[in-house]
Amino acid sequence: MKLIAVNTFLIFSLLGAGTTTCLASPPAGKTAPHSEKISHLPDSIAKSIKKSGISSQSVSISIDKISYKNQPEKSFSTSNLVDWQENLPMNPASTIKLLTSLAAMEVLGPQYRWKTDLLTNGKIQNGLLKGDLLIRGSGDPKLIPEEINKMLLNLQGLGVRKIDGQLIIDRSAYENSVKDTSFIDSDPTRAYNATPDALLFAFNSFSFEFYPNSQNNLVFIKQSPRMANFKIDNNLKIIEGACADWKKDISMSLTNSKNGAWTAVFNGAYPSGCQNATWNVVASDSDSFFTQSFIAAWEDVGGTWVKKPTLKSYDPKSEFKPIVTHFGVPLYESVKDINKLSNNVMARQVMLTMALEKTGKPSNANNSMKVLKDWLQSNQLNMPELVIENGSGLSRIERISSKNLNQVLLLGLNSSSKDYFLESLPIAGFDGTMRHRLLDKLRKYVPNRKEIATLEKNTIDFPVGLKKYGAYIKTGSLVDVRSIAGYVVSRSGNVYAVTSFINDPNPRNGGVIHDAILSWLLDDGPSSSKH
Repeated sequence: MKLIAVNTFLIFSLLGAGTTTCLASPPAGKTAPHSEKISHLPDSIAKSIKKSGISSQSVSISIDKISYKNQPEKSFSTSNLVDWQENLPMNPASTIKLLTSLAAMEVLGPQYRWKTDLLTNGKIQNGLLKGDLLIRGSGDPKLIPEEINKMLLNLQGLGVRKIDGQLIIDRSAYENSVKDTSFIDSDPTRAYNATPDALLFAFNSFSFEFYPNSQNNLVFIKQSPRMANFKIDNNLKIIEGACADWKKDISMSLTNSKNGAWTAVFNGAYPSGCQNATWNVVASDSDSFFTQSFIAAWEDVGGTWVKKPTLKSYDPKSEFKPIVTHFGVPLYESVKDINKLSNNVMARQVMLTMALEKTGKPSNANNSMKVLKDWLQSNQLNMPELVIENGSGLSRIERISSKNLNQVLLLGLNSSSKDYFLESLPIAGFDGTMRHRLLDKLRKYVPNRKEIATLEKNTIDFPVGLKKYGAYIKTGSLVDVRSIAGYVVSRSGNVYAVTSFINDPNPRNGGVIHDAILSWLLDDGPSSSKH
């Protein structure tokens, strides 16, 4: 993995003097001291900032009330309620996925489907495909085992039962530079660090599921996707213990040999408090990972090999003819995973796909960024502070202001893809990355008939996704970033767009601030006499 050389002058000019080289630096000291301006914030929010121990200068907040207007055209508009350092360029972490996913649905269409092609330089006769099989990817972010099985069943539909040839992978839809990143941490094997790949299969990650059996004091380990030449050396024992930090007493190594064989070795102790758990690990060799998975997948659908294939290098000058084209799940389904589950590599694949489709050339970060910025300009959104590296938020250098991310939220409501966009947002206390947030508050509120009638009346012109009381919020988290962005529907049916960034060396208590902001909006705080 290559680190991008960060333009120090650019970052300093964006963030001002005093910027450090940490993951997301606190904003520059151009604002008034904490005590001078924090009183301008609603009382509950100001108190939460003081309680958190986080400097107010590390916080950026933008809150707008959303209204529907029928004339001169049916659309939504906003009126500003709360601004706090709203123009500062801040690291948004994963909330930038809102921009990436909305732009993709607008540029490509929510029904867009990626293609994965099977081609051959041979021929099919009497159930035998005699010739090499080339697999060409176009960046499908959700090319999971079930999708590969569908593709291979379509191959069988051509009469193929046996294959006599080698495998070839074509990843030319992406330039090699797409793996470059400004972000790196101590564990490149973690699933969130998976890098883009034009033939990204199963997120290029092993998934190990653990099931303890207390009767024999052993742990059963199931691995997916299924692979040929794969072995698990399981030496785990069960011990008494809670599940909170279940990996701490387990060591794991994952190696592959030149012949394509993989071995996973587990040693240590598994706590009895874990009924089951999952450990995802990025494969170090994506070629071998895909090849061994493909071999197993063909066998799983009943296919056979004359001889187990090996991987041949792709020669773009060689002649192959297409035999099967597999269309993946529609874009809007991937957008739901990107926003609800905050999947980084899927967001990066979607970002690259925009450029691939618009330019017809192998995609890279630069042409992807240009397509996105051109789309913003076509919607009269000028964001001079915007820095996009990969569109996922897993970046040291991505920047946007809270004010402008709120503009993206408004654009989302006026988009033809608004229903898909809203459906992708995590719902507080219910699902995604917000499933454990505001649980007590949301459960305690039981509206009466009058309150229900008021909410229904005030949200009558809003999309289905914003007709219920609640917080529909994308979250973001890095080592020194906490962020939220999305919509809140209050008790009385007022609808708000809210974005808040915290860029601070120690943002652990940032949730206190963000929960206070969301609670204030849920309780119709803006309607109170004192803000």
